[in-house]
Amino acid sequence: MQPILFTIGKFNVYAFGFFLAVSFVFSTFVVWKYAKEEFKEEEYLDTYLYTAIAGLISARLVYILLHFSEFGANILRYILVRETPGLSLFGGMIGAFIYLWWYTKVKKYNFRKLLDLFAVTISIAMVFIKIGEQLGGASFGKETNSFLGVKIVGQIGRFHPVELYEAFLYLILSVALIILYNRTLKKSLPENTVACLFILVSALSIFALEFFKTSTVYWYGLSAKQIGSLLMLVIVLKPFISRLSIIVKSYKEEKERRNKDDISHEHT
Repeated sequence: MQPILFTIGKFNVYAFGFFLAVSFVFSTFVVWKYAKEEFKEEEYLDTYLYTAIAGLISARLVYILLHFSEFGANILRYILVRETPGLSLFGGMIGAFIYLWWYTKVKKYNFRKLLDLFAVTISIAMVFIKIGEQLGGASFGKETNSFLGVKIVGQIGRFHPVELYEAFLYLILSVALIILYNRTLKKSLPENTVACLFILVSALSIFALEFFKTSTVYWYGLSAKQIGSLLMLVIVLKPFISRLSIIVKSYKEEKERRNKDDISHEHT
């Protein structure tokens, strides 16, 4: 935990704000790279900028609601993320999804294609955001004697660095999503396979890693985030399975076609 990352003169650079900025710059670069390849720089970059802002606002608002006891009626604490860092992935995803759907409908852009691309960029952004949350002290896991445990300022003992676990998971997921998105562009994967996989893995990771955290709200032994992740799973499971079945069917058809070609070559 290191809320102040470094100091320039009398100016403190806070870890959460720094990594939030890095996440935005890096993810915007990825959007620009794909936009340039498809000659749609203005369409992609404008849409991503507005969607990212909508997602950040909703992510912050939901985080405040879930941790209202830490904020109270102090509006300044809502805004000053350097002192009270934290974003809600649920809130960000919901806000970004709704805004993207509305904006693409108004502009008549390809919602499905942009949804896949933004799933990739959000996954990349989450790597940096989670590192910033860990260093900024947005939250920490349960106490542990594991070698993975880290010290937290103002706390006795060592605790699970859950945000770092999430950062590592999103790093692996980002690599996988980039590979799959490139295949989607080549029409070898159905649209929104990437988006569905991103939501599915995010929901599963949230559900699993919540067991390493403490929560103030439980319902039947599950935290509010775990209940939210289960709802995400229910929503995304059917479209993900349908796309998976298309991929399997396509693979079988391609395999049969190759077998027939091999047989025909043998006869000739």
